[in-house]
Amino acid sequence: MAVNSIIGWDMAAGTDIGLIRVRNEDALRIFPKQGIVILSDGMGGHRAGDVASSMAVDVIASLLVPNNSEREADDGSPICPQSLADSLDDANTAILDAARQNPDCSGMGATVVVVSFHEQHFIAAHLGDSRLYRCSQGQLEQLTIDHTLAQQYMSQGFITRQQAGSWNAKNILLKALGIDEIITPDITEGSIRDDDLFLLCSDGLTDAVADVDIEKLLQQADDGLQQKVEQLISAANNNGGPDNVSVILVRRSSP
Repeated sequence: MAVNSIIGWDMAAGTDIGLIRVRNEDALRIFPKQGIVILSDGMGGHRAGDVASSMAVDVIASLLVPNNSEREADDGSPICPQSLADSLDDANTAILDAARQNPDCSGMGATVVVVSFHEQHFIAAHLGDSRLYRCSQGQLEQLTIDHTLAQQYMSQGFITRQQAGSWNAKNILLKALGIDEIITPDITEGSIRDDDLFLLCSDGLTDAVADVDIEKLLQQADDGLQQKVEQLISAANNNGGPDNVSVILVRRSSP
């Protein structure tokens, strides 16, 4: 997927099946003019994960982006946190309804992370273990908290981060689209500095590439966002490519 350079936001995105999976169950969309990015990962081991992730990004995009078009400009009004939460709720309902109506889709679900960038501010909503990071002044910071059993155990002090990385149940999701009728996504807000570089990714990247190595790749001389996307995907595949891997990078456009 090619870079889109529009006054306001530069964005680049890419997705890859990896080296083990038989199909790609990740889905993503970027809307540079509106400052909207969406990434979803169909739940591994569940039926029709690719259907769930595609439904998630399509439903969310239809609600947040006018006419669902990359060509329409932002009207200048920021998206509120409730609008993000409502878009995830509608996606959840659509996935549950489809699963009920089609036996082949029974049990499908998806993680999701969606971010709205507007002037000096960002708002994100997420469910599951697809993540949002920010690299600022060379330092990588994870802005979302995984909705996984491993993260819960770490937060409660039962296991360390190192132990969680090798735990065979580390990817068990506690929250995602398609699991429950009522969802409560986490909302993350913050200010944007001129040098901030934002990363959205599926766990196919973070399970294969350590944060410190992601940080090093993002710190490298600027050869363009698309090249950085491709380098991150290559790093995951060079480490075995155990899962589908999807990456979105966002930064403020140069004046």
